[in-house]
Amino acid sequence: TEKKIKGDQYRCGIVTEIFEILIIGIVNNTSNIMSEIGEVATSLTLPSGLVLPNRLVKAAMAESLAKNGRAGPELVKVYEKWGQGEWGAIMTGNVMVDERCMGSPQDTTVQSKNSVEIDTWQRIARGIKAKGALALMQINHPGRQSPAGAGSRGFLQKNLAPSAVSLNFGTGVVVKTLVKVLFGTPAEMSTIQIQTLINQFADAAKFAQQVGFDGVTIHAAHGYLLSDFLSPKTNTRTDAYGGTPEKRARVIVEIIEAIREVVSTNFSISVKMNSSDQQYDAGSDAVLKQVDVLVSHGVDFLEISGGSYENPRMMRGDEVPAKSERTQKREAFFLDFALAVRERHPDLHLMLTGGFRTRTGINSALQTKGCDMIGIGRPAATVPDFPHSVIGIGAKRDISDAEAGLQMQKVETPWLLKQLPFPELQRVLIGGAETMHYGQKIGEMAKA
Repeated sequence: TEKKIKGDQYRCGIVTEIFEILIIGIVNNTSNIMSEIGEVATSLTLPSGLVLPNRLVKAAMAESLAKNGRAGPELVKVYEKWGQGEWGAIMTGNVMVDERCMGSPQDTTVQSKNSVEIDTWQRIARGIKAKGALALMQINHPGRQSPAGAGSRGFLQKNLAPSAVSLNFGTGVVVKTLVKVLFGTPAEMSTIQIQTLINQFADAAKFAQQVGFDGVTIHAAHGYLLSDFLSPKTNTRTDAYGGTPEKRARVIVEIIEAIREVVSTNFSISVKMNSSDQQYDAGSDAVLKQVDVLVSHGVDFLEISGGSYENPRMMRGDEVPAKSERTQKREAFFLDFALAVRERHPDLHLMLTGGFRTRTGINSALQTKGCDMIGIGRPAATVPDFPHSVIGIGAKRDISDAEAGLQMQKVETPWLLKQLPFPELQRVLIGGAETMHYGQKIGEMAKA
């Protein structure tokens, strides 16, 4: 019996040793693969204490899957697929804070908060986090970019804006008439309406945490309401919310403060800003002063993006002319501005979204410290597991730098749009057509 026990112990010891060797081998092999992949595969700890397992973020895109503003099983399925893709974080498309004002009829909102909606968003959050990605909800108000028929507001109810400045798609009579019918002239918000807006953002963030999200991104880019507050062209106020760069950023500061009052300390709050709203130079002192204000209020990270309905850079796939060969190699639209922000705020976590398609370009941007996180938009609609299958994160085989990239097909402009005699409107519609193309790709994910 004693010999049998010793024999069993010996065999058990050998099995344990073999198992340990196997584990060490797997870990070492994984480490080698990670080192070959580069900095993109390294983790990142945010000031809130949350940790991204890698530097790739599925950027916000219009899913166009909501019905009457409500998320449904299609949206759940899409985020479950993205959740399997080895992302560091996954950001939702626009979740509007006011169901009366939507950017499109297919946008989501979370104002009803009924049991079905709570369950749906909980499933979305679980799907996102299935393989370790952080779940981030992008919360937004479209402001003057809410077309007629999008949202529950009455036909005669005006859009909201910091000042009564209409969208400008051109000077022709036909174009101006279309803009007037679709968007109208917005109403300048009262201070009471601004306070309501602040509370709406806080309520949305509170809901996001309740259903399992790790944080929210406040959308202050692309010509939406908060972006209009930041810009001197669309914010001509002379009260506490306008007149200086800092005052124009005040509404966002108050939103951040209101959110902090209703969420836990480890809940992430970030802000998306334009590198250039096409209304003043990127890197100008005014924009950087606004960054200073936001940084002083402790955002987890700043996402840098660009474009608006008037200047639809964010809706189009074509890159802006590179300022230098070095910028072009990094494949980013807005790296110059990121570097200007980095010089001013070396400890701020930056996310850069726009133009990244290859592992070499991504690692180059990360290694130069131009940014800490990389936002991936349209490639994620085409290849949901982009970090895994294209970049090589979590892959069982080595993917060389030459292989680790995605060639995006150009979206063909519909013939009819090319014939329009209104250049400004044509540019907007072509951008919208490209957005719709990738929205259809997301729709295909929901059906597959």
